[in-house]
Amino acid sequence: MVLHVLVCTLDKGITRVPHLLKPEREDVRYVVSFQYSDEKFLSLIPDALRREDVRIVTLPGRGLCRNRNHVMTFVNDGIALIADDDLFYFEDTFDTILDTFRTHEEIDLAFFKTKTPDGESEYKKYPLVEKSYTRWKGYAPSSIEIAFRVEAVKQKGIWFDERFGLGSARLSGGEELMFVDACLKQGLQARFFPKYIVLHPCMSNGDSSAFTLRAAMTMGALCHHFKGWLAFPAMVKFTWQAFRKGEKRPVSPFKYYIWLVKGILYERATR
Repeated sequence: MVLHVLVCTLDKGITRVPHLLKPEREDVRYVVSFQYSDEKFLSLIPDALRREDVRIVTLPGRGLCRNRNHVMTFVNDGIALIADDDLFYFEDTFDTILDTFRTHEEIDLAFFKTKTPDGESEYKKYPLVEKSYTRWKGYAPSSIEIAFRVEAVKQKGIWFDERFGLGSARLSGGEELMFVDACLKQGLQARFFPKYIVLHPCMSNGDSSAFTLRAAMTMGALCHHFKGWLAFPAMVKFTWQAFRKGEKRPVSPFKYYIWLVKGILYERATR
């Protein structure tokens, strides 16, 4: 069984990729999809990436999901681990992932945990124990915590939804939720394992980035995907909860809700 680390990077991000590489081993391969907005960035590929276990493929333009779909076309079997260019893997990360899939032959996707640099604050709120994953109910895996059986996913024709994610036309995130949900709808089996596999800075809670209009539109689109027309009252409640504490926000609650609705309508019109 081979683990393919699928690294997506953009422009100057290629210079950070060597930091996530571990010593070469027979059962681990890296595929680096180098997306560039200008050909001048192609000269930045570090010599440290000139390794037998590293394959670099290029893609002009922007769009994280487009990049993720691109890198997926270069693997056809084994296990895939979704990666970004700003990660650090532990010495036992790859063994943890491979052993998990060997031990649990029934699963198609495995979700793990992210450790923060301070080692104290949790990256997010995780389930306390190992458990099957059915659908988004309070906990949702981040892209960098997801590994999957390549054949199982590709045989079902599952790809990342390019309407979502950084660099997309309208929606700034949510791509991992859409990907996982597509897998579940196709009958694939997913399970969460309370094991750390990657180091990454802690996510901010309640910061201003959550209250941008693009973030609101993304939330509305995701809510409609999961709830249908119930998204309208659900987003009223969400807006009330987000603004009721009286904290200063960069937008008004009315404008925020309008953009939530725009996200609902966009997801419905483009599905």
